[in-house]
Amino acid sequence: MKAPLDLDQLQTFISIADTGSFTRAAEEVHRTQSAVSMQMRRLEERIGKPLFEKDGRTNKLTEEGDRLLSYARRLIYLNRETLAAFDDQRLEGTIRIGTPDDYADRFLPEIMARFSRSNPRVELTVVCEPTPGLVEHIKR
Repeated sequence: MKAPLDLDQLQTFISIADTGSFTRAAEEVHRTQSAVSMQMRRLEERIGKPLFEKDGRTNKLTEEGDRLLSYARRLIYLNRETLAAFDDQRLEGTIRIGTPDDYADRFLPEIMARFSRSNPRVELTVVCEPTPGLVEHIKR
């Protein structure tokens, strides 16, 4: 039986896929660029397929890399969800958020979905309206 995949390598792999750069991914995961390169060499050896190809100054996923990305995201999410399920410090209660309309449509859906999955015991309430109305809510 093959050894299990390394979650740190998968997180780094996701960062490279998201940023298109080993250097920017290294900053995100707080490692040196050479450490990130070594992690990816080891991951490619483990998978037995090349995961990246150079495309000018960016690193593009190969077909195999694209397939792995979906699995990697799910594994990292499941790991976080598992840890949160056993965290005695998990959040509970209600959080009220006020935001201008234009931000709500663009940014909140994905952020709220991720937060809700990680914090299932927290109820989110969102008020979306122009800024002057939000200021009045805060004053009350």
